[in-house]
Amino acid sequence: MSVPERANSRRKGHPSGGLFLAPLLAAGLATASCAPAGPLAQATRPDSWTVRSRTPDALRLYRELGFIVGSDRFPAVGRFVFLPGPGDSSFAVLALSMPNSALRFRRESTGFVARYRVEAIVGDSLAPAARIDETAEVRVASFRETSRRDESVIFQGLLKLLPGRHRLRLSVRDLAAPAGFSTNGALRVPRFTGRWLTEPLVVYQARPRSDREGPPALIISPRATVEFGADSVQIYLESAHGLEDPLVLEVRDHGDVIRTDTLTIRPTGGRLHSTTAKLDAGDLPPGALRLTLRPTQGVALDSATLLIALAPGWLAPAYEDVVGYLRYAAAPTAIDSLRQARPAERARLLHTFLNRKDPVPETPENEFLERYFRRIGDANDRFGEAGVAGWLTDRGAVYVTLGPPDEVQRHVDAWQGAEGSQVWLYRKSFAAEVRLVFIDRSGAGSFRLTDESRRAFEAAVRDLFR
Repeated sequence: MSVPERANSRRKGHPSGGLFLAPLLAAGLATASCAPAGPLAQATRPDSWTVRSRTPDALRLYRELGFIVGSDRFPAVGRFVFLPGPGDSSFAVLALSMPNSALRFRRESTGFVARYRVEAIVGDSLAPAARIDETAEVRVASFRETSRRDESVIFQGLLKLLPGRHRLRLSVRDLAAPAGFSTNGALRVPRFTGRWLTEPLVVYQARPRSDREGPPALIISPRATVEFGADSVQIYLESAHGLEDPLVLEVRDHGDVIRTDTLTIRPTGGRLHSTTAKLDAGDLPPGALRLTLRPTQGVALDSATLLIALAPGWLAPAYEDVVGYLRYAAAPTAIDSLRQARPAERARLLHTFLNRKDPVPETPENEFLERYFRRIGDANDRFGEAGVAGWLTDRGAVYVTLGPPDEVQRHVDAWQGAEGSQVWLYRKSFAAEVRLVFIDRSGAGSFRLTDESRRAFEAAVRDLFR
């Protein structure tokens, strides 16, 4: 079935589209269970997040943050979250998501269908403590929808477990193709006794429950990720009976508190307290943030991760890395201003920067940003060099900043010996022709701007962004 529209409405640059959810039982759950910022400043530096990747490596970031992660061919992402269960037990909710493009669809009379299997075994495989073994189906109306690369499919399953450390084997398989992933690891299930409090769960929707016996009625956000500019993020949490004092929800950006909200957990008529709250996300900067709970007078109790993506697929662990993605989008002084912004000012300044870049404010998309990211992809495909992503080479920097040249001349006669050369000419975008010469002195395909051409490029950048 389709998940209802997310809490955050569509904003500039954020594509619409629902989520396809596996058939769920029992209230929505399947049972079972920093250097200079100039365009060339970091072209050969291998010591930052952005340099190590051809493009933002979202799967790697999710993996480093402790999420369950598939592979490049099958880019599923998920996680377990925990809630109190009957008696001394706990519920472990497995939430997984993947793009439609990870699955092989087949045409049927009513559209296109794909099927996949999720198997999670906790404990010994011959006598497991709990197990999920579900076959799920995804149906779409058009062929175009089969190629969606966003978070378009969600699976969710429920395990009831005793607290402690358990062996876990998880596999997800496409039933129509040899695609999928498997992983082995440990599942550490918390004990909910005394005056307990769950972590703040990022959810798509949730209904409060009044006791531990009933299964949770919620749909977890498997990636805990929203796009920059989203209106709100829905948070759900539960607490032990008697925890009636207000709680403070802090949003932390690598130690800096950039936002606080007060949450009141109201009685639900049973032995549980729970609350669903909307966190205003419009003033949160891109990066990996922490949601931390604490009493109004006390120390932090528990926390969870919230990721803010600059654009679909453009994730980074820190705001400074996000700004690194924009290094060719403006003059160095403008990029430096973004990088040096105080944590509380980052989101506002970045919103202003992107809005000014938007050539057609009336449309939902930011056409400048889309073109910019498309050029980065093209540069990676065309200009990669040994150990350096294409967009971080000299040719990549010029291509992303100025766009494709109007003319390319190769192996100019003026250069002697084994050195290869290219001359890029720009005539249409500037009042006078811009001529940029790249030399491959090693003969290994590592083209560098000559000193004179580097100065010409920097002058063109000043002219472009003045």
